[in-house]
Amino acid sequence: MTSRNYLFNSIKENIRRNFYLFILITLGFLAIFPLKTIMALDRAKAIIPMENEMNPVKMEFLNCIGMENNMATIFIGVIAVLLGVIGFCYLYSGEKTDFYHSLPLKREELFVIPFFSGFFMFFVPYLLSVGITYLIGIGYHGVSAQSGVQTIVAIGMNILFFLELYVFAILAILLTGNLFTGILAFAGFMSYGWIVYGAYHYMNNMFFDTLAQFQEPGITKYLSPIISHLDALDLWVAKTGSIRGYVIYAVILIAVVLAVDVCIYKIRPSESFHKSVAFQKLQPMIKVCAVLPISVLISLFFSAGMEHEFLWLCVSVILVSIVLSCVFEFLFTMDIRKCIRPQISTGVILAVLAVVLAGYKMDILGVDEYLPEKDDVETMSVYFTSINERANYPMKYPVGADEQMERNQTKDFDAIYEMAKLGVNYYKDHDKQSVDIAPAFLRTQSTWALTEEDESVMVSVYIRYHLKNGRTVNRAYYLPESKEILALASDIYDNWDYKKTMLPTSYVSEQDIEYLYVKDIFDKRLQLNATEDVIDNIYKTYKGELESMTLEQSSKDRILGYLSVEEKIEENYNQTTDFPIYESFTKTRELLENAGQPLKELSSDDILSITCYGTRSNGEYVEEVITDKAEIEEILPSLTYEMGHYGLGSKVSYELNFNILFEDRGTQMQNNLYMMEGEAFNSLLEKLNID
Repeated sequence: MTSRNYLFNSIKENIRRNFYLFILITLGFLAIFPLKTIMALDRAKAIIPMENEMNPVKMEFLNCIGMENNMATIFIGVIAVLLGVIGFCYLYSGEKTDFYHSLPLKREELFVIPFFSGFFMFFVPYLLSVGITYLIGIGYHGVSAQSGVQTIVAIGMNILFFLELYVFAILAILLTGNLFTGILAFAGFMSYGWIVYGAYHYMNNMFFDTLAQFQEPGITKYLSPIISHLDALDLWVAKTGSIRGYVIYAVILIAVVLAVDVCIYKIRPSESFHKSVAFQKLQPMIKVCAVLPISVLISLFFSAGMEHEFLWLCVSVILVSIVLSCVFEFLFTMDIRKCIRPQISTGVILAVLAVVLAGYKMDILGVDEYLPEKDDVETMSVYFTSINERANYPMKYPVGADEQMERNQTKDFDAIYEMAKLGVNYYKDHDKQSVDIAPAFLRTQSTWALTEEDESVMVSVYIRYHLKNGRTVNRAYYLPESKEILALASDIYDNWDYKKTMLPTSYVSEQDIEYLYVKDIFDKRLQLNATEDVIDNIYKTYKGELESMTLEQSSKDRILGYLSVEEKIEENYNQTTDFPIYESFTKTRELLENAGQPLKELSSDDILSITCYGTRSNGEYVEEVITDKAEIEEILPSLTYEMGHYGLGSKVSYELNFNILFEDRGTQMQNNLYMMEGEAFNSLLEKLNID
């Protein structure tokens, strides 16, 4: 009982001794919560809410007392570190350490005194300020049904955030012997996970051509307590996910680090003050673990984009690792002569770096040649940039590679698997140094020079394996367009699991249509004034023709115009999506004509001249004005109303642009008017002397 009373009195005495800090923290919280709330709610009272909008006073109150209060997050983070340092900084003084360790208390009890003192100096002012803020909200009639839940969640999350940084700040003090290295240690705890992941991620990007990653792995949000807390705030505020995972992670992290704190405090030598690291045996381990990822990351940024990238990476990683090793040795010993002496730990670092670089260079794990056994695959997905990205989708749907491959999983994946085999074999047969691809980015090039003499159209293919063991593996291949590729792509295109997610009509039903327009080759957008039944019939007919179209048809058919579908997204906001009308869509075109909006086509009788623009292989800009009616009639059947995005197997050429002058002398630029390959196109190239 005497020991317990002494412990309690020691905590009170510790708080009294740091009472100035308690007052400052209290004032800070009062400014961040009650004062800010009064100012915000007073301004919000003057705002007249719009229809179906939340009361501005209630909204501002939630912003002030809830997790949206960014000032509170920053302040809590700062005082967590500050209280951790102030509570245990006596360990940096020999006299104070000897005094505390001479008290009739166990080490565990000595740890409890500054720990609970610091927590009390945060918790009481915080809870007091939140309570006052809630009363202010009641006075301003800003409390709503959500306020109680929001306040409780915010209190819980802020306490967890404080404790996370608090226990790490204490750990940094316990492991070091002076404030400078203590600050470095805390910064290391907060950033080390991201440094290691960054080195791993950028090494993969540099060395692996087929490795594709569309989003950060889920584990990355738990690499730093600060990042994980901010991510949880975003999830809660945006209501896009659950924060349960973060809460579990934070509780486990606090419990583990706190247990480590107590254990280290029990065995920490009293004579550790003024040393860089409290435990000398940890120095080589700290040095190796820190220098390896930091030197790799710095060298990757330094060598990026250089002509001899790998050579510069090797040179820079050696130099940076040696320099960093000397810096760490200097921090440990504070002796310049000792820091430049050869150390075993430095040799270990260089050896590990050599193995890592050689392993990545030779791809000893076979990452680029990865192809699972067919029997191990549950489903597969595929995404072609030259097919999927030609479509125009409603903006409310996420339709990137990652989202579409998640939706178009199929068990009928024979053609996709054969495509993957082609990709693996292509990389086996070609020198990897000539395949300069950044797998983290979409391939924006439509052509890629294999050699100086040969230029081939390349196809970007993303493939996802959903394995039976639960793993998901992504790969990206960049292959020359060939008959074999086109045949496999056609088989994949006819697979309904793929087609239904690729076609834009899958995302709009006839019930969603507010208005329907026709956009013709003259770039005029004309509304279809028809009954709902007629509009529904036109859209259903168009949808049927688009769904029955093959890949070969879509690559050979001209586009004569667009069906513009306008749908209501929310009050006072509509969205328009353009669907291409192909030349072979005779039923759709007939229905549009019957509805009074036929697709108008260009006629030589209306055209005075066509000016063709192009660029020769030497970069020279050329143009040709064509006035002969016979030549104009040869050109018109080859023109297509394209959006300028290369399609797989497409017969459209983007080499020429056109400016049409009509008989009425009105000039109309046709920026989206291109020409299909064929005799007329070849003769035009010959006339312009374009290779």
